[in-house]
Amino acid sequence: MEMKNIKRFILIILMLGFWNFSFAQEKEIVKILNRELKREVKNQFKSSNFNGDTIKIIEGFSIKDKILTFTIRKTSPYFNGYQIINQQVPLNKIKKIGKDIQIILETEKSAVKAHFTTFDEAPKEQVINESLFFLYFSSKKENDDLGIELLEAFRKAGYEVQKENWYD
Repeated sequence: MEMKNIKRFILIILMLGFWNFSFAQEKEIVKILNRELKREVKNQFKSSNFNGDTIKIIEGFSIKDKILTFTIRKTSPYFNGYQIINQQVPLNKIKKIGKDIQIILETEKSAVKAHFTTFDEAPKEQVINESLFFLYFSSKKENDDLGIELLEAFRKAGYEVQKENWYD
């Protein structure tokens, strides 16, 4: 009888250790993403690809209940006013990371919930379910190392993500 209790105790300790490790790695994903988001906001005007779009952080990246989310404010010469953009995606739905001018997380079909509120002459809301989670990182070039760093953080957190094409 005591041997069963010892085995259960060891199993519980191992499970808690794995959960702690996974949680720590999720914090690492958030740390990397927020570091790069702050860098993007700071450097957006310096980019050779600056097209007039600007972003401000409303709510940085966070993970709650295994869902990655963040909120930004975007202005653009292509529309009047500004947009508040909130994106959410379950971590286990992310399949690929890639870059084509900006860094994008590709997911299962319709796994990303993107909520756009446009403040113009008349406020307008739009919710889209899509398979692309835009990180809005585009100012830094030749940053393949960032893709590798994110890939490793996702893998260490227990998510199998593939790195795809990485174009500047």
